[in-house]
Amino acid sequence: MFESIINFFKKLGKNDKEKTNSKDAAKERLHLVLMQDRANVSADFLDLMKQEIIDVIKKYIDVDENEIDVRLTNKTNEDGTTGAPALYANIPIISIKEEAKREVKAEKEKIEKITESAKEIIENVNKEVEAEKENKEQKEEKIEEKHEEKDEKNKEENNKEEKSDSTDKAKEENV
Repeated sequence: MFESIINFFKKLGKNDKEKTNSKDAAKERLHLVLMQDRANVSADFLDLMKQEIIDVIKKYIDVDENEIDVRLTNKTNEDGTTGAPALYANIPIISIKEEAKREVKAEKEKIEKITESAKEIIENVNKEVEAEKENKEQKEEKIEEKHEEKDEKNKEENNKEEKSDSTDKAKEENV
């Protein structure tokens, strides 16, 4: 008798679970229909979008296509209300394709080479700028030296003229 009571409760529990599972499934289907309606997305469109997403991802990684789950869900807001529809994608990755890894590595190497070339160019330009500065400074020094020499000559000539003028005046006074 005790076993029959236990079996009764087990059956009762199973019926509740089955009702809950079918209830949850129906609720999920209703949510999907409502979301598709709100987002103005048909089931065919969703399947097409899912396949295109898978095709793009398969270029770079191997995926388990049987386990892929792409669906629309309702985003729940912070206040607990239902927000805008959101695309949910659960895509199990088997492995990353070696070709994609090589492409990424090759791109990285290209970037490194370009960066090194740019550094060399900048270094050469900086050297040229520095050389130009030195050349300009040297030219300015030469110009300054020439001005100083010219000033010296002018002073000497002025001194000679003054001596000559004073000598001439002295001669005139003596005469």
